[in-house]
Amino acid sequence: MELNVTTKEDRSTIFSYIAVSISVLLGIFVFMVPFPHTTTIKEICFYLSVSLVIVLYLARKIKFSFQTPLAIPGLFFVAWSFFGLFYALNPANSIHDFYSHLVKYIILYFLVVNFLDSKRKLVSLSWIIICSASILFVWSLYNFYVTLGSSLVTRFGACVTEVTTNLIGIIAVVSIVFCIQNISQASGWLRKIFFTSCLLPAFAVIFMAQTRSVLLALLVALVVVLSARKKVLVGVLLLVGVILLVSPVSRRLATDMTDNLRIKQSLLVWEVVKDHPATGIGFGMQTFGGNLDLPSYNARLPGNFQGQQILLNPHNMYTDIAVRTGIPGIILFFGVIYSFFLMLWRLIRNGGSDFVASWSTAVFASGLSFFIIGFFEPVFSHYPESVLCLIFAMGTILWRINEGTKSSMFAQDCDGN
Repeated sequence: MELNVTTKEDRSTIFSYIAVSISVLLGIFVFMVPFPHTTTIKEICFYLSVSLVIVLYLARKIKFSFQTPLAIPGLFFVAWSFFGLFYALNPANSIHDFYSHLVKYIILYFLVVNFLDSKRKLVSLSWIIICSASILFVWSLYNFYVTLGSSLVTRFGACVTEVTTNLIGIIAVVSIVFCIQNISQASGWLRKIFFTSCLLPAFAVIFMAQTRSVLLALLVALVVVLSARKKVLVGVLLLVGVILLVSPVSRRLATDMTDNLRIKQSLLVWEVVKDHPATGIGFGMQTFGGNLDLPSYNARLPGNFQGQQILLNPHNMYTDIAVRTGIPGIILFFGVIYSFFLMLWRLIRNGGSDFVASWSTAVFASGLSFFIIGFFEPVFSHYPESVLCLIFAMGTILWRINEGTKSSMFAQDCDGN
């Protein structure tokens, strides 16, 4: 009778394969982020990754680190959001969204930070985002303007239900920023040509969608990511300006910005915040439109806003957080944002390598574009939240890479002495 004995080397190989498979699953998840109707695939990748991490951790084969500059402000925000569950107007919806739209993405954040934590993996992560976005853009543009026969002056609608016209620009701006970064870092012409070609559908989506918040975010992101290349920046901005003048988006830019439903919605949300200043109405995103008497709040507004439509969500990420978690919640949320940009600013100014400094600039531009769009659009759904989670994670990976670089430099100094 033969016995199959698993050697120590065999077990080590198995655990190595498990660790690699987690990175692959996370890569698949990231690739699927902007695509609609892929929830099942993303859920499988997420929960299978979590399960494998638990296996490795229990077997003491990994050191899962929670070290990040975002930890303390993030912990305070999570704790306050959890405290607000006890005062939620719709407890069931708030508990569900607290996990689905907050805790789950914190877990994803730490998975990415711990398993895609090298220079090579960080660059590969940007490639995945670029390729995924480019495929979505080409398919959507072809479907809308060729298959459906829409006129070129018709405002582009992404032809999908989850990634709407106003929100498709989030991944488009991030893709453009990472394309520019990869072009500047690429050593061969083939890569430069590839990333340059990926810029075209991203720019096309932004200009054809005609979303003013995305255009503003794009301009700001371009200024940040090209700040070290002044001549290139001037040329790109001139080109963008010419396209804006000759494209259909010029008509939307000429509209009266003060006659805007978003202004009315912000005032309405403030009336709700005044009634629930401490803990908000609860973390649930359906509570605002489903459990509040919005017409009564609308009646408090000035007369010129009375005839306008009442939206069922705040339509602004900052007022959204304020109404759901109260004034303390939005202050803590700003603390997370401040810590994120402070971390990147220090890496840009004092990074231990050109790689860290340049990529920190790209991630800084990506984060800035997201928070600009979030000022005008409802970004709290799974696709935008996933993008924000990845931006936070990439910034943290750069911070960890820099910490490792500093440690190596310190060790060299000690050896030299």
